[in-house]
Amino acid sequence: MVAELIFVGTELLLGQIVNTNAAYLCRNLAQLGVDVYHTCEVGDNVDRIASAVRQALSRADLVITSGGLGPTADDVTREAIAEAIGRRLVFDPKVMEGIEELFRRMGREATPIQRRQAYVFEEGCRVIPNHIGSAPGLLVEVGDKHIITLPGVPRELQAICEEFVFPWIAERSGAGIIKSLPLKVCGLGESTVQEMIEDIMQGLSNPTIAFLARPGEVTVRITAKAQSAEEADRMIAQVEGRIRERLGDNIYGVDPQTLEEVTGRMLIQAGKTVAIVETSTGGWISSRMTDVPGSERYLLGAFVLPSTKAIEREMGIRFDRIVGEEVARRMAEWVMRRCRADFGLAATALLEVMEGYTETDLGLTYLALADGSDVISKGIKVIGDKTTMRQRVSQAAIDLIRRELIR
Repeated sequence: MVAELIFVGTELLLGQIVNTNAAYLCRNLAQLGVDVYHTCEVGDNVDRIASAVRQALSRADLVITSGGLGPTADDVTREAIAEAIGRRLVFDPKVMEGIEELFRRMGREATPIQRRQAYVFEEGCRVIPNHIGSAPGLLVEVGDKHIITLPGVPRELQAICEEFVFPWIAERSGAGIIKSLPLKVCGLGESTVQEMIEDIMQGLSNPTIAFLARPGEVTVRITAKAQSAEEADRMIAQVEGRIRERLGDNIYGVDPQTLEEVTGRMLIQAGKTVAIVETSTGGWISSRMTDVPGSERYLLGAFVLPSTKAIEREMGIRFDRIVGEEVARRMAEWVMRRCRADFGLAATALLEVMEGYTETDLGLTYLALADGSDVISKGIKVIGDKTTMRQRVSQAAIDLIRRELIR
């Protein structure tokens, strides 16, 4: 099999970003026995991208594009491919539903501009799910050849490749079967996870272990190449057992499971209920927990109190500061009693500078969980933009419930 790669983005031609996707794809395609004779970088221009696609189809069995699948006006890869192969794009409601669900999980609402990402080719097209970002990939049949479109964000591209693209190529190139098992870890950073399983990784060539870090969690992906799916499963299981033994309860599930889904299911199985109160996080914790089907069985109430005045008004308690361990502990007890829940979860976080705080306090967070007999609490410091910090805080808060249920 011969493949040609097209990387779309004017920022590549201006040298504003380094094309790490090229090295990643070429390295992995070589391992699959796929020959790559040509690659090119093209700006965000329909005619030039279409010309590159036509040329690639004239000399390769498989064309892979990266980038230009987003929602803005300069994301024109789909339109360019449509022009190159003379095929129409149509709106796919199911793809749009997936995009809207992703935004709900992030505590946001999809805007009309996101509809651009829900257009697919009218015929000979298969949607490739993107569990990390909003732009799905596409697999397009063009006679006896294929085009695969991938997002340009490296972590999204890599996840899609390992979950779908590489196994699909392996099956057709005669390289055998490639299977992956993505274990999802929270409560530990990527470097810590790597250190904890470094001796397991040493000397491994098949299966291999790779890491994908997201705000608040790390995915440990075990990938095996074999002549059959059963053999690949056996190879993966041997390594999985050693990793699970080492990482223990820090592993909360397998992709695409989310922490809120796993925790919600545990609450239902335990017959327990929870009430939530949070400050400065815009309701992210509550939103994630309510996104889980059946959440009405365990979530009895949720409060977003973004200021000391709001806390004083609802709780009838005066606090000089909105963030602090004692604040979190008293909030957890209050919301538990207020909603008559088995657990009261509280999160106080400083995600933007407020009166009485400085820039050095930014990211300061305290979490607390009350159960009627005791209150456990912890302080953490999160970094990043406001959206990233909210994701980290909500992840740590939900994980506090999960770990208490295990205990």
